[in-house]
Amino acid sequence: MIGEIALLIKGLDSAISLVKAGLDRKKSLDGMLGEIHSFFESKQAVEAKIIEVKNRSKNAYVGSALEEAILIEQESQKIKVMMKRIGKAYSDAGRSPQWQAIQRNAASIQADRDRDEQAANRKKVIQDRKDEEFYFGLKLIGGIMLMLIALSGFIYALATN
Repeated sequence: MIGEIALLIKGLDSAISLVKAGLDRKKSLDGMLGEIHSFFESKQAVEAKIIEVKNRSKNAYVGSALEEAILIEQESQKIKVMMKRIGKAYSDAGRSPQWQAIQRNAASIQADRDRDEQAANRKKVIQDRKDEEFYFGLKLIGGIMLMLIALSGFIYALATN
């Protein structure tokens, strides 16, 4: 997965460079919507990969623990710095209330996503338990049937002797 992480990081670095260049040129925020959107898409992909690495998914990047920790910290810092810079650009443009509204909406959207994910996880756990109970019941019925057949055979053997 080294290649996948490298591509994601390259994409994030490119997006950060584009946003930085636009901010350095004092380009209007409205004119930079494409670059900012690209940054957020790359940010989301890298954060998803970081979560995957932290959860130790079998498809995640595996290397030294120190290397993973450094990678995660570096990318997290890049994202934090760029978020502060975008917020400062909104503030410098006199659009602080808009940036605050964006942050509140983002927090609300994330809370909804987290709630939906928790509900989906709960449903999966419930379904897994139901499946487990079904198979347990099936095994129990199968065992009883086997015992009845064995008992019938035993009774038959006693009756014929």
